[in-house]
Formats: sequence, structure tokens, C-alpha cells
Amino acid sequence: MWTGLVFNLCLLLLPLAAAAAVYIVGRDQLYAYEYSESGARSIIDRVERLNASLIQVDFDRQRQWDNMVAMELMTNDPSAARGFLLSGATMLPARSAQILRRAAAEGAGDAAIEVAALQLLLPGTRERYQANVRLLSLRPNGAAPAVTQETLADPRDFELMARSLLSEPETDPLQFVLTGFSLGLAGDMSARMNDGAVVLLAATRREEFPEPLLDELRALLSQAMPIPTFQAAARVSAEGHGQPGDFDNASVAFAASVNQTAAARVRALLGQIGDISAATSPLAAQTLLTHAQATGDFTRLRLLALTAGDRAAAAAKRLPRDGRLLMAARGELTFNRNLTIAVAVMVLTLLGMLAMILLKAFQGARDGIRRLNHEDEDDYGDSELLEITTNNWRPL
Repeated sequence: MWTGLVFNLCLLLLPLAAAAAVYIVGRDQLYAYEYSESGARSIIDRVERLNASLIQVDFDRQRQWDNMVAMELMTNDPSAARGFLLSGATMLPARSAQILRRAAAEGAGDAAIEVAALQLLLPGTRERYQANVRLLSLRPNGAAPAVTQETLADPRDFELMARSLLSEPETDPLQFVLTGFSLGLAGDMSARMNDGAVVLLAATRREEFPEPLLDELRALLSQAMPIPTFQAAARVSAEGHGQPGDFDNASVAFAASVNQTAAARVRALLGQIGDISAATSPLAAQTLLTHAQATGDFTRLRLLALTAGDRAAAAAKRLPRDGRLLMAARGELTFNRNLTIAVAVMVLTLLGMLAMILLKAFQGARDGIRRLNHEDEDDYGDSELLEITTNNWRPL
């Protein structure tokens, strides 16, 4: 009776403790996909193995590797080309791969691997790579030239889209809202956030961009800047001051219609996308986004970009969108006092259940052995013997 009571109590406490642990992790944000030196190497190894899985024929691995690099160079994608080049340690045959491992062991990082891998390419591919891709080992002698970044912050485009939304309410507002964010109408936007807005807009126009993710983004942007609220505010702002779609009226209406809580979430997402673009390239960031199924996957993609860099760009371009690339990014769990208590309760309840199961198994085995012994005794000790003698018989 007591063992059954303890077992049932443990059975009740176990799911409660597990639910408490999950709640604590989510509430305190204890599981994070943040860059760390300890986890970077393992993520790089997983991504390189994914790239190695693209090799189809074992006896011609080096030629296939060379073809992959050459193909990315022909499509003007230096990030993916470098990614396959740096993944040579897992993609190449054992003898060639050993050369790259030896270069990596010398401690010069990806720059040494790139130089060693270039010697394994065919002469034509090597020349094309050196002509189109700036080597990691090269350092600019002077200040790097300023690079003009693409931006959505164009007041003329904003005004055209505002007029379109006011005259045709069924127009897709995604670009309009992103443009308003880039103009700073929903709060301060950093350069990374602006880059993220450009990458996100370009990614959503791809055929392979997941529909569930697009629907989630539209819903989030609609929360951040409700279109009906904007339309009403624009008409009020235009009373006696021109047309509702004019930039002055539309910009004021946009800023007045923003939900700051949802807008903060949008800016955070755009910042994550900007980090992905900075760690790889805008084109690679667009490809990486097509592997996400929800906005929650952006943190994993950011970790992949920060750790694996161009290797992740190459994998994103060739791998099927089945979640394998996302699984390569694994975060780290931080234990606080509450989570430690919840986990301790889980362990104790599991040990209690196991102890009760072992105890009942022991008792059952012991009782079985006793019954077997009693049956043997009953065959001989408990039987009654009848004594038949002549003295027991009397004549009738």
C-alpha cells in the first residue's frame, strides 16, 4: 500500500515539476542562442558535415567540391563560394582533408584554411576565386572605401505607397510599414536594423520564402502599425492641409498609429536580420531567412551566421529546407535557483518511481520463490498417510 502511494505521488509530481521547469526557462529567458567560444566550434563542425552531405559520389569528392566552388563563383556569390572552400576538411578525401586540418591546427583560423584550400582547387577555379573574392589573409593598406548601403528610407516611395493604401485598402502593406520604420517614424532605427529591413523585404519576394513565416510577419507588422488606424489618422491629419497621402500628413498619421510594444519587437527582429547580413552578406542573409518557419527561428539563424559565417551561407543555398540547418544551431541553458529546484524535484521523483518499481519487483520475486518452496514441502510434508494393519479389521 505504501509503495503504491509513493509511486502515485511521484507520478503526480513529475509532470508538475517538468511544467514548472519549462515555465521558468521561458519566463527568465534562460535558454539563449548567443555566441560563445565554447559552442562555436561544435556548430561549425555540424554545418561542415551538412555541407559534406552534399557530396554524392565518394570516388570523386575533390572534383565535386571544386565544381561547387566554381558554380558559386559563376553565380557571383562569393560568400557561398568561400563557405564551400572552408568546409573542405569534411568535403574532401582523407588525404586532402588532412592538409586543411593541419592548416587549421596552426592557429591562423579561417585565413590559413582558405590559403591551403586554394592550392587544392583546379587552376581555373583558383584564378577565378582570387579575382572575385577578397582573401581573408589580405588586409587593406589604407582606410576601407565607404560602402553605400541600400535603404528603404525614401520619402517619395513612402508617399506613393500611402496614397495606394488609402485608395485601395486591400494593398499589401508590408513594404509600406518597413519603409515607415526605416524612416524612423516608429522609433529610432540603427544601421543594422535598416539593413535588416532591406534584407527582409527582398527575402519575402522569393518564391521559396515560407508562407507561414510571411503570415506571421504580416500579423506582427499589422500589430505594430494597424492600417485602419493609419487610414483614419491620415484623413484627420489632412483636414485643411492637403491630401491624406501627402508625406507630411501620412508620416504624422504613421507615427501616431504605432503600437510601441509591437514596434519594439519588429525592431529587434530587424536587428537580428541585420546581424545575419553583416556576418555573411545580404544575399546570404536572404537565403538563410528562407530556412525559418517562424520568427523565433531568427535567433538560431543569427547564431549560425555569427559562428559558421560563410559556411552557413553555403549550406543554406544547397540544403533542402527541412530544418536540418536550424538544428545545427544549439543554444546554452543557464541555471538559476528556481530552475535548479525544479530539476532537483524532477530527479527525486524519477528516482522515487524507480525505487518503488525495483522494490515491487524484488518483493514479487521473493514471494514467487517462497511459493515455489512451499509447494515442494506440500508434496511430501502435508500429505496424510493411512496406516492399514490387520488390527483395523473386524469380522462382520
